[in-house]
Amino acid sequence: MRASVVFLLLLASCARLTEQVSLRAQPLEPPRVVRTSLGERLAVAGTREGTVVRAQVTRIQRCADVQEQRAEGFRHIERQAEGKSLVLEWVFGGLFTAAGVGLIGWTAASPADLETSTDTAPANYAYGAAITALGVGLLAGALYDQSLVGTHEESLGERTLRKAGPEQVCGQTPAAGGQVRLTLPDGGQIEAPVDATGQALVVLPPDLEKRLEREGSRRATLEVLGDAAAQVRLEL
Repeated sequence: MRASVVFLLLLASCARLTEQVSLRAQPLEPPRVVRTSLGERLAVAGTREGTVVRAQVTRIQRCADVQEQRAEGFRHIERQAEGKSLVLEWVFGGLFTAAGVGLIGWTAASPADLETSTDTAPANYAYGAAITALGVGLLAGALYDQSLVGTHEESLGERTLRKAGPEQVCGQTPAAGGQVRLTLPDGGQIEAPVDATGQALVVLPPDLEKRLEREGSRRATLEVLGDAAAQVRLEL
């Protein structure tokens, strides 16, 4: 029973801390702009010229202006004790310490009772030492929790911050070689090779107009094989 009471008192006297964490960056140099390559992609365009569709395949170099800046990162921490939990930790620590020391002092100062065969001094010393240890432990915990309360910052080291601007076209050249495919409104597909200048001639079927009329649409899809993003819709 006594152990349970002591345990509940210890739980009640432990400080409960809350903390809020935020991050901040301290610039170490002025920002600089670096032109960065984003790789290449293919693009295709096409127009109908009589009985053929003339396709032009282009290799586009993509890039972006990236703003770079070296900075030191910090973790900003604000801690505070909930209610009076830290005060209670100090109070209970002081009470336990005083009670333990008092019991030891009282036992040392009290003369032994010669009329009884039971000597309570060893038990009193043991209880006093245990209570004192609990009190000192609470005071040490209170001191540690007190050191945590307040505002603290921890360095996260230096790093380079990067902010990329919008993608730009830095250059384009004809894409030599490859294959294009034209998908008609009725699902029919026609392929043609791409020459050294990036051009391809897709020969249209002789009954194209009848097929377009039957489908009720003149919208076709022109694409580069092997690159699903390189496609365009065009009117036949």
